[in-house]
Amino acid sequence: MLSINYKSRTFTDQPYNKITQAIGTAITGIAMASTAFSIQADDSIENIDALEVITISHQRHGLEEHSAIAKGSTSVPDLANWLASVPGANINRNGPVTGIAQYRGLFGDRVATTIDGHPIIGAGPNAMDTPLSYSTPLIVDALTVYRGVAPVSAALDTLGGAVQVNMRKAEISQQQQLDITGDLQLGFRSNNEAETGAGVINLGRGELGAMLFANVQQADDMETGDGKDISPTEFQKRQFGGDFRFDNGEENIGLTYHYLDTQDSGTPALPMDIEYIFSHRVSLDGGFSLANWQLNWQLGYLDADHKMTNFLLRQNNNPMRHRRNHAESETIDVKFSAEQTFSFGDLTLGIDGYFAEHDSFITNPNNVMFFVNNFNQVEDNRYGIFAELVTKLANSEVSYGLRLKRAEADAGNVSTSMAAMPMPAMLLNRFNSADRSVSETDIDLAINSETRLTENLSLSAGVGMKTRAPSYQERYLWLPMEATAGLADGRTYIGNINLNSEQAYQLDLGVNYLDQQLSISPHIFYQRIDDYIQGTPLPMSEMAARMVAQMMAGDANPLQFANVDAELYGLDVNWQYKLSEHWQISGIASYVRGERRDIDDELYRIAPFNGQMTVSYQGNDFTTNLTLVAVASQNKVSKTNLEQASSGYGLVNLDAQYFVSTSLTIKAGIDNLLDKDYRSHLSGYNRVQGSDIPAGQRVPGEGVSAWLEARYSF
Repeated sequence: MLSINYKSRTFTDQPYNKITQAIGTAITGIAMASTAFSIQADDSIENIDALEVITISHQRHGLEEHSAIAKGSTSVPDLANWLASVPGANINRNGPVTGIAQYRGLFGDRVATTIDGHPIIGAGPNAMDTPLSYSTPLIVDALTVYRGVAPVSAALDTLGGAVQVNMRKAEISQQQQLDITGDLQLGFRSNNEAETGAGVINLGRGELGAMLFANVQQADDMETGDGKDISPTEFQKRQFGGDFRFDNGEENIGLTYHYLDTQDSGTPALPMDIEYIFSHRVSLDGGFSLANWQLNWQLGYLDADHKMTNFLLRQNNNPMRHRRNHAESETIDVKFSAEQTFSFGDLTLGIDGYFAEHDSFITNPNNVMFFVNNFNQVEDNRYGIFAELVTKLANSEVSYGLRLKRAEADAGNVSTSMAAMPMPAMLLNRFNSADRSVSETDIDLAINSETRLTENLSLSAGVGMKTRAPSYQERYLWLPMEATAGLADGRTYIGNINLNSEQAYQLDLGVNYLDQQLSISPHIFYQRIDDYIQGTPLPMSEMAARMVAQMMAGDANPLQFANVDAELYGLDVNWQYKLSEHWQISGIASYVRGERRDIDDELYRIAPFNGQMTVSYQGNDFTTNLTLVAVASQNKVSKTNLEQASSGYGLVNLDAQYFVSTSLTIKAGIDNLLDKDYRSHLSGYNRVQGSDIPAGQRVPGEGVSAWLEARYSF
């Protein structure tokens, strides 16, 4: 079941241009000032944590775990839905299996999403295979979100925050007899007739352990609250793999293999749907002690093969407009860290990086002569070194982090069957003659503190300077297209090889209160981003790109990725109040505003003010939750992206869980109990012709849906 753990940690951020030394000095001052004003408390400060994390765990059930509250179905095709429980977090959905993490208004590549510490670099240039789609809830131990300024050790690029997925690992029994445990899960959802079957088995003996898992999911199209078909939103997804581990207490080593097979899955907010995604992910990891240092290492490999079409799952009556895009990627990632406790604090040193290659080739099955070499032998290599120190100052704990990183990118020559046409030929020749080899060297800083004021009250503060080098789509999209890593704004873009890295100055302040009945943690934040990468109107002098965009996509106003200036600010809060031994009420609320600083405009796809409140009952073998979701209208929209305003809405969800025994659990619920017809501001616009939903309107949310799950543990 799902358990949401709120752990106090916050950070503070300086939005000024006097950077490195100024930020370091200012943060130290913040930490010392908070210590100077702290009030002595009776409790030890050992429990104070400088970094605030929110962990959503998928625990194996048993009567001893009834104190955790499960909210909603776990038979979902990816992990994105879990983010709805995190203050400040949200989900950009372009389809049922394409959940893109959003945190405090930033999304996509800006939010570092890792699985067991490995960066997940998908094959799709339009983020159909998002990082959160590379797992499934039954084989996940926990999903962790760093609240505020993420530590530099969390991932390479954490400008927009960090989401870490920790998978279940093989369990070591340390017993001579063979220990066999496992879980089986079946699920059904009424709205789209979704079916889920999953199983995990663990074998442990002595110092060895092995875990095998399988997960199969399929569904038809969803229906709206007023009975309209949302086509195509069907999906088919299979995952298989295993984890094998050795641990003798002094050293450990593990091997993990994960196979993902996604087929015939709709993405109505994108110009194509998923024909298939095949991926093989292999990782090695280990740890050992040497001269009082704890050394940890990992090596990962991801091979992804992805095809998408605009004619198999959606109506396309023009055979000459049929398109199939075949995208492939390979990624190797490495990480090595060393940790030791000194008298002045806990020190971590590390080296990490990944080396990725991308290819994307577009054809028309009805015209063997047509092709576009969209991305050819694109290299995206990023690596860095980091140091992090956690130390205690009186009633405070302070975390200092510094990362030096380098990004190197290159691309091969491209080609197209349209090279005989003057305008495409101009873009082709310009790209192939350009110097496409670029590199960026950047520095990230993060300083976080938490100060105990009283036994129940603490203050969090964090500041940081974070950077992000441009993505390969932002650099190397040479022909006007919508291969934009899931932006889903319906606009065509071209890239800009000479983009600068984004540089953000971050501030986060929070108050955390906790007693036996009430816990509440409000935070405010501000982030100033120089050289923010955003699509801007093409100059009138770019006639070749304009004419190609009009010819290929009917877009008279294409965009080009450019560096602009932006800022984001807002607040979020999570709280919980225990009414009695069995009843409690909890909730979250989030508000963010994203604006351009160079012109009078809003940032694109920013979540509106939203919140949810849950009334929960927890008995010895029965729990239930009634959740009210409220989302405000959003009229602060991007004129540059021609973004549409959206209306507010409210939803009611109900779920219950019954522990039949220590082995068997039954869960059931109804989502959107009142069958509300609504449209999320983050859902994207319908690109499908001839469906019940008019093209150009926002993709609606799912209507009322009852669901049932059974889980057996042995």
